[in-house]
Amino acid sequence: MAQNVVIRNIQYSNLPAIDVPKANGQGDARFHDISDSTVSNSNQIRSGVKVYGGDGTPYTGNMTEKAAATYTPTTSDQTIAANQYLTGAQTVKGDPNLLAQNIRKNVSLFGVNGELDPPVVVQDPDTHILRIS
Repeated sequence: MAQNVVIRNIQYSNLPAIDVPKANGQGDARFHDISDSTVSNSNQIRSGVKVYGGDGTPYTGNMTEKAAATYTPTTSDQTIAANQYLTGAQTVKGDPNLLAQNIRKNVSLFGVNGELDPPVVVQDPDTHILRIS
């Protein structure tokens, strides 16, 4: 955010930062306007990163980080917790066989409704021969 400032009775408009020479003569110190910062706690910042809140309060990040992971569907839900910095890709495994024709009729798996009519097996009581229809 830029500010209007007065230095030695001269007004400077719309400045995002001011460079001031260091006392030891080795370069400049840069001062930024941070009054519009929305940081209010260290959990909002990636671990190890240092920032300043709008009032100048320093914050060193301690947000939980989650490395790359692969999730294979199971019979229960798997949750990636909120308020984490994802340091790698999160992959949910797929299966090319998850097709309606491979799932029994009236069964739904991961949102795929089955179309497979299972065969009916009947045994002839006299000949004991199995008939599949």
